[in-house]
Amino acid sequence: MNRTEFEALRDLPGKTIDGDIRLSRREALRPVREASDISIANEHGVDLRMGVRWNPETGKKTVNVYVPGLGPICRIDVDGPMHRDAGRSHKHSLHTERCPDRNLDQDVAARPDLSGRDLETVLRQFCREAAITFGGVFDPGL
Repeated sequence: MNRTEFEALRDLPGKTIDGDIRLSRREALRPVREASDISIANEHGVDLRMGVRWNPETGKKTVNVYVPGLGPICRIDVDGPMHRDAGRSHKHSLHTERCPDRNLDQDVAARPDLSGRDLETVLRQFCREAAITFGGVFDPGL
C-alpha cells in the first residue's frame, strides 16, 4: 500500500466499527489494557483492523490501524514516550510501501491537542478523522 492508496482508504466514507469496544487485561502486558483485532468494515473490502491499548499507570494511549499480512498503516500515540520532534502525543501515517515494515517511522506529526485526553476521547477523535463510524459502547475495562 502506498501513500495515495492509504489516503484514499482513510478518506473513504462509510467505514464502520460494528459493536462495542471493550479493553481487557492480559497478564503478560499488565497493567496495560487492550482490545485487538477490531474489524473496520469498508466498501473497498480491505481487511482493516484496529487495536487499542491503554496503560492506566502511565496514561499512555495507542490506537493502531493495520492490514493483516501487511502491517500498520496508521497509529496515534498519546501521552507516551517522547518521539523526536513530534513530542509525547503524535500520529504516524503510512508514507511509502516500506513503512509497515519499519513500524511507520516516517511522516510523524505532533498532536499536542490530544495530550491529557482520556482514551475514549482519543479513540472517538481518531475515528472522526479517519471517517470511521463507531456508534458502540467503549469500555476501558476498569
